[in-house]
Amino acid sequence: MNHRFACDCHNHSACSPDGRDAIEAMLQRAGELGLYAYTLTDHCECQKFEERYKARVENAWEKMGKAQPPQGLRFYRGIELGQPNQDTRAADRALEGRGYDFVIGSVHNIRDFEDFFFLDYAGAPEGTIDSLLASYWQELMEMIAWGDFDTLGHLTYPLRYIQGEHGIEVDLHKHGEAIDGVLSALIKAGKALEVNTSGLRQKIGRTLPDLPLLMRYRELGGKLVTLGSDAHCTEDLGKGIDEGIEVLKEAGFKEFALYEQRRPRMLPLE
Repeated sequence: MNHRFACDCHNHSACSPDGRDAIEAMLQRAGELGLYAYTLTDHCECQKFEERYKARVENAWEKMGKAQPPQGLRFYRGIELGQPNQDTRAADRALEGRGYDFVIGSVHNIRDFEDFFFLDYAGAPEGTIDSLLASYWQELMEMIAWGDFDTLGHLTYPLRYIQGEHGIEVDLHKHGEAIDGVLSALIKAGKALEVNTSGLRQKIGRTLPDLPLLMRYRELGGKLVTLGSDAHCTEDLGKGIDEGIEVLKEAGFKEFALYEQRRPRMLPLE
């Protein structure tokens, strides 16, 4: 890593359905990379908690508690809650009795639809994509109102697939008011905004959110930002973190947040 305080605070082990490598392997790789800190955040899709994720959450928590990080690596226990607004009772149960250091709040699918990854955009009638995005911003607002998370994961997640995988351009200016509403709500609630670097290694080719939206967040008064690669295997761990730090610096930020016991510890972007 090229930066003294490089941290990867969004990634997944084999405890997630789409993760590949064991926690021990992820920890070893984090140590090899020379990360300042590593936070593991395995998935919990809240609307599927009882039938699919309850046991996974319990397993991940237990294994993280037994994990032995390499010497010199700061290791934190986290979780990514998907769609907590769609089942707040399940989200509360996922957190109950577990002293996580860090909780990511994400929306991967809106109600009555599959994950944005699976949707067919090519044959969609005119206006469908804008309608999906309008619902997405609204669900983010619901999640912020619920509030028991620390950072908003990959704000522009749908664009990873709409633009990146399907090559369909989206005019975000049409959604400017809604996005400003999300960013302003985050700031008012004291929540962070994640810089998710997965897009740098994917077809979309930029961070999620990208530089203009990060600049807008700062312009609105946003100060709390976190960094995560969204890796699902050891090969992707830490990828894009150095570049993400440089994007934050370009946006005018001087520091970013590393969460310990659900509280931000501010680190310089160096």
